[in-house]
Amino acid sequence: MKLVQFVKREYRKSRQKRWNALFDKKINGKAKIALDSLAKQGKGLSDDLVRQCDEYAQDVLGSKSFSPWLQVYTSFRGEFLEGWIPDNYMGRVIPRVLNGDLRSISLYKTLSKRIIETDLIPDLAYFVNGTWVLLSGEQVSLEEVKAACFKDYPYIFIKQDLSFQGKGVIKLTSKEFDAFDFKAFGNSVIQAPIFQHSFLQELSPSAVATIRITTLKRNANPARNILSGLRVGQKGVDVIDGKDSIRVPVNLETGEFIGVGITSGWESYSSHPESGLPFSDSAVPYYRKMVECCEKLHDKIPHLQLIAWDAAVTDTGEIKIMEWNTDYPGIIYSEASTGPHFKGLGWENLWKKM
Repeated sequence: MKLVQFVKREYRKSRQKRWNALFDKKINGKAKIALDSLAKQGKGLSDDLVRQCDEYAQDVLGSKSFSPWLQVYTSFRGEFLEGWIPDNYMGRVIPRVLNGDLRSISLYKTLSKRIIETDLIPDLAYFVNGTWVLLSGEQVSLEEVKAACFKDYPYIFIKQDLSFQGKGVIKLTSKEFDAFDFKAFGNSVIQAPIFQHSFLQELSPSAVATIRITTLKRNANPARNILSGLRVGQKGVDVIDGKDSIRVPVNLETGEFIGVGITSGWESYSSHPESGLPFSDSAVPYYRKMVECCEKLHDKIPHLQLIAWDAAVTDTGEIKIMEWNTDYPGIIYSEASTGPHFKGLGWENLWKKM
């Protein structure tokens, strides 16, 4: 019996090791692209800086495979700083330990409002396994869904289960709704449009700007914000995604812009490349209210220690929650520009618990 248990344990370890290698290969491929882009901007790395990244990855984080993203951060900042969390370390270590088996629950958009129990998520209806359901739980027809959705709004957004980073999110007018193949799209939620604050509308006119607030809840302590950032659109996209957006780091306490915007290609701008609006001398409207809102929501779900919230705000200060992420919160642009943000939390030791 002991031999059987040993073989099973070793098999699981081997399978996890193979998965880790494949994950690292994919994520570190993105680090290579980032390093190439930064090198073209004159932000190359010396052999000594590469050595520091390699040694820290191996000695502190347990694997040299975590070095590439440390190199990206170092290249961006021009120096190596202890305490940085690499992207692949966040992806395959931290949520697994902090959120456990529930870490992927936020991917099921059709359940988000029911789990969080808040009116701040702008859901209108759900399509699940071929059935249309309103917020009340009433099963209805497609025609009734359309009437309910377009009664008050000129357009809506439909969002797939398992969607992330703007992928699987489509804007639909009434005419487009009629022609849409919901069965092919699969389980999804229909959400009302958000009419954002006029300042953010000026900064991101084609897509709703999202304020990412990452909260941590440990033991019996209240949840607290540990990382914030703003994402604005570019190139006329109507849904912000990981490719066509600009990340604007903000001050954790005040929401004030740090003074730089970073594209997905790791180019830095002091002002929006299209609108010309500066990434300085401004702040996220109603920032403190937004942070407190996300912290209170997290306190309702102590099952999860780490949650990243994508929020929006209107001119009147009404907060809307567009997304929540419990599996793989994005941190790379904030870590590179204003990090390390997680120093002192002991996260560098979490790999030892896996």
